[in-house]
Amino acid sequence: MKSMLFLALASLLTLPSTASAEPMTIETRKLDVTFHISHPAKEFDSFLLPDGGLGTITIDPQAMEATKAAFSLKVDHFNSDNTRRDSHMIEVMEGLVFPTIDWDVQSVSGATGPWTPGVHSFKAKGPITVHGVTKAIEVPVEFTIGGQGEITFGANFTVGLEDYGIERPTLVFVPIENEVPIIVKVDTKPNPDLVAAAAAKPEPPASTPEGSEEAAPDAAASETDAPAEPVDEPAKNE
Repeated sequence: MKSMLFLALASLLTLPSTASAEPMTIETRKLDVTFHISHPAKEFDSFLLPDGGLGTITIDPQAMEATKAAFSLKVDHFNSDNTRRDSHMIEVMEGLVFPTIDWDVQSVSGATGPWTPGVHSFKAKGPITVHGVTKAIEVPVEFTIGGQGEITFGANFTVGLEDYGIERPTLVFVPIENEVPIIVKVDTKPNPDLVAAAAAKPEPPASTPEGSEEAAPDAAASETDAPAEPVDEPAKNE
């Protein structure tokens, strides 16, 4: 019995681990953000300048569902090709007090498994802070993984200015639309390590040492199947 218990414990210790691969933190190579502003008399787009944003994405190569990310945009780094209008927008956003827009992606849903090349999608969820106000949002994201591990993310969503305590600017006494569509595109550098780690297969279970299967029954038999010692019967009275 002791031998069988030892072998059972040994087999448990040699089972393959189900832990995920080592997470990778990837910095964005390019971050494009466009705000579309609508007014009955005019519509225009405001674009994030090249050095206006930074993002980091934490990826488990074997588990898309474990993805996390953080993005930060500088309020004074948006350009609508109109200096006066841009300055007024910074004033409305109180850029000196709240200099950044920050989004912390804490979870994703809708995609599982390794980061294999191809087109995928999931929903990214987490708090976004605009004008000092933080709210939870969920954004559909489509992304393409290239053969060298480069990733392109794309997202379209809408925010309400008044939801974040922002007073809508006016033109001829008429305010701009409250709902502001936002288009986001994120590119990362090629990362062959990501492709290799995503394609890696789990290690097979450790093989049982030769002869160990026969050892268990023999050990059990030596303890449980030993012949019983004869018992002397009392002599009968004649």
